[in-house]
Amino acid sequence: MYLQFAVLKMKINPEMIVLSRKMRGMTQAELSRAIGQGQARISKLEGGINTDVSEALLDMLCSALNVPIEFLTQEEELLSVGSSAFYYRKKSDLSALDRDKIHAVVNLYRIYLKKLLPSVEIESKRVLPVFDINEDFGGSAQKAAQALRSFWMLPDGPIKNITSIIESAGIIIIPCEFGTRSMDATAIRITEMPPMIFINKDIPVDRWRFTLAHELGHLVMHDIPNPNMEEEADCFAAEFLMPEIEIRAQFQCMSSIRLEHLATLKPYWRVSMAALLVRASDLGFINPVQKSRLWARMSQLGWRTKEPHPIPKEQPTTLKKIIEYFAESLEYSIDDFQKLFRVYKDDFKQLYDVVFGSERPILRAV
Repeated sequence: MYLQFAVLKMKINPEMIVLSRKMRGMTQAELSRAIGQGQARISKLEGGINTDVSEALLDMLCSALNVPIEFLTQEEELLSVGSSAFYYRKKSDLSALDRDKIHAVVNLYRIYLKKLLPSVEIESKRVLPVFDINEDFGGSAQKAAQALRSFWMLPDGPIKNITSIIESAGIIIIPCEFGTRSMDATAIRITEMPPMIFINKDIPVDRWRFTLAHELGHLVMHDIPNPNMEEEADCFAAEFLMPEIEIRAQFQCMSSIRLEHLATLKPYWRVSMAALLVRASDLGFINPVQKSRLWARMSQLGWRTKEPHPIPKEQPTTLKKIIEYFAESLEYSIDDFQKLFRVYKDDFKQLYDVVFGSERPILRAV
């Protein structure tokens, strides 16, 4: 007589394997070594070939990736690396591994927000338009920025708090651990969810406001990507934060622009000296030779990495309020959050910067 034993099989979501692997900064080869399987097996799993896995293999995957079984079996999808929903404010030295990790972090927050949003209402005091800068403004990102300031009825002069203004348009700003300084931020505008800006927690405070304005430019101007969109977003941000008609008059009062002039303007416009230097150059108040000398002097002083006269950091509040609402009004415990997000406690703490009290979370800041 022969005895047959059924081997328990579970269906795994290949996109969640990709997400969790990239979230951990692992390659396929590294994951295959961690579970003692050939890379071909991992490749087939992530490619959706034979996603019915044994309980033993699933346990090994969960252990190597440090995620619960529920995470790998949930029915969610990823925005692909090449999706036009992503726009980058990055440096040229961003590695493929860092890029993949950032995409994983962005997807993770998006999936979690999708679970939270049905229970909350995001109030929008301002409408977020979508411009066709070629058709509406003759290809001028500067005119698009002027139009948005007018549409939102912003007063002349510096914008006091661009973070709160952006959030008032229903955009969720999410500070993230990118794990690299080679990328400042990325923005997503997709159907059935509010627009989102994911910003690197590690960027210097002096670049925070310009980075947010740059991503705002993407959201309002770039429904369809184009080769010039990064330059257009920079132009938009410069005009949105430092309107030409006003800052030109200030530059005209300076016989020869020096670093001390930029240091004086910095707390007024609340942008970096570097941004002011570029603005002065773009408006024709500094020639290429003068620009090079000023950059060189800033480098000698160490101001290219850490400028004097730091700008107070603006704090986004929308995501923090959403988590607080779940914790306080809906009485979600730490265990409830873990079950909802299908992650372990350490990941929840890292993503939402939570400190633990007795049973319910208390948020420091997001």
